[in-house]
Amino acid sequence: MERFDLSGLKVSLVYPPYGAIKNEPGIRAVKENYGVFPSLSLLYVAGCLEQHGVQVQYIDINAENLSLEETVQRLRAFGPDFIGYTITTYLFYQSLSWIKAIKEEVEVPTIVGGVHMGMYPKESLSHSCLDYGVTGEAEMSLPHLLDSLSRGRPPEGIKGVVYRNERGEVVYNGDAPLLQDVSEAAWPARHLQDNSLYYSFISKYKNFSCLMTSRGCPYRCIFCEQGGLQFRPRSPNDVVDEIELGLKEFGIREYDFFDSAFTIQKPRVIEICKEINRRKLDVIWAARTRVDCISNEMLQWMAKAGCVRIYYGLESGNREVLRTLLKAADLEQGRATVKATRDAGIDVFGYFMVGNPGEDRATVRQTIRYALSMDLDYAQFSKVTPMPGTQLYDMYLKEFGEDYWREYILDEDYDSYIPRPKCSLSEEEIQELVQLAYVRFYYRPLFAARSLARVKSVGEFKRSVSTAWQMLIQKPEGQYQEMDLS
Repeated sequence: MERFDLSGLKVSLVYPPYGAIKNEPGIRAVKENYGVFPSLSLLYVAGCLEQHGVQVQYIDINAENLSLEETVQRLRAFGPDFIGYTITTYLFYQSLSWIKAIKEEVEVPTIVGGVHMGMYPKESLSHSCLDYGVTGEAEMSLPHLLDSLSRGRPPEGIKGVVYRNERGEVVYNGDAPLLQDVSEAAWPARHLQDNSLYYSFISKYKNFSCLMTSRGCPYRCIFCEQGGLQFRPRSPNDVVDEIELGLKEFGIREYDFFDSAFTIQKPRVIEICKEINRRKLDVIWAARTRVDCISNEMLQWMAKAGCVRIYYGLESGNREVLRTLLKAADLEQGRATVKATRDAGIDVFGYFMVGNPGEDRATVRQTIRYALSMDLDYAQFSKVTPMPGTQLYDMYLKEFGEDYWREYILDEDYDSYIPRPKCSLSEEEIQELVQLAYVRFYYRPLFAARSLARVKSVGEFKRSVSTAWQMLIQKPEGQYQEMDLS
């Protein structure tokens, strides 16, 4: 990576809060109680900027429960030259409401990034409160952009940058190349946040954080934006060095590995586990992966190294639906992998989806029965949402003939539920079936007893009871909710 001297430049990175809205995968009761997670993408950006000499301020409005006034006070005290945000497609207007409000009080240029910007770069900059956009991986374009702007030059020709030219026209310079050696990337700048604020609803320790050991995924599940993106793993030593620093400097004893599929390269996973053991690091962690990327030897090493939970994308209990999703594993392999994981002493969290192509009420009930038939510790049932950049969205475009998300970004009032391609279920039916799945899974007497036995704190108990109650009483989501900035 090219190095720039950006010393003297000050950048504030702001992570706005978010709430339940239309067209998101989860139901409100689960989202509101799932936990508070750090913005790993913004922390990576912070680390990258510090490598180039930038003075960085990081504000997590969500985790700190800050008001607009409190946020503005911090920004004014710091005096940034730029304010940066990450933005997602379905939360676009929730983030934009904060960006607008902040810009009215702190008049400095805004820079936005995230996967979304690569999908709709020009459409996003149709909103005047956004000055610059960065697409792809920030390490490859953001330092170039800041170097150009700090010298008073327009960012002409810089790949991965979106901006307005002198005539007010939005210009997109095209994609920047991917960072090939991801072990060269700066680690997330966790020293800029209060790590004790973060938790998931099933985390065991305070000072919880997230971690990426790789980027990209070679698989092509039709619902995932990462599908087919070049897989680039970090070296085992680089991963464990980051874990060790987090433990010794910030007291972080629990991590959630956010890789799309952590166990793609089994020898690398085993080396990471061996290195954690060699250094005697007292940490626990969870990882996400596929049921067809597992071996018994690797599970044993993961358990020895502190892995307490694996999240598997089981998705559906119907074979035809799995084939449509381009999931290589079958139902029996899912059962076998869940059993092997449990036998290794590792908890299992199953991900399932409702509203897939070819789905009807019968296939959803098959999925519910499939989830109940396995010894899962936890399950998440999500509504299928066709997101830009996926094969599922290509199917949507072909069937319905409109670019829903493009129109949504251009027009705030364009706010209807997006239909699912080749799915006969209505939005109301899907939401009711998701709620049914949660109730059937979590309200089993034996499951409830086992869950209560695991509770370690009053706070965890309150979250569990609150979530369970809301699952029963909440009706399907209504209209888009405006964010409260007070």
